[in-house]
Amino acid sequence: MVRIQLDLPDEQVAELDALMTETKVRTRKELFNNALTLFDWAVKQKKAGLLIAAISESQGVVKELLMPVLENVATPAPEEAPTGAQRGAAVGRP
Repeated sequence: MVRIQLDLPDEQVAELDALMTETKVRTRKELFNNALTLFDWAVKQKKAGLLIAAISESQGVVKELLMPVLENVATPAPEEAPTGAQRGAAVGRP
């Protein structure tokens, strides 16, 4: 087992604690594990050539997640990437 220690500004710790309260996460380790799971999923979606987005079906709004770090993920060549219809289906519903 490896121990990882982080030095964070007080404001960021307060944000983490607020997220823990809102999501009923009991420990920072649990919060980190959930964040890592979400980040790993996002990287896999980008690798597959998919968009990562929040969708409001009732308002017809799609907001793509823009994170510079995700732009570093290699995506398939255009001929390998999903078509628009495939991409929309993958983003819209599981």
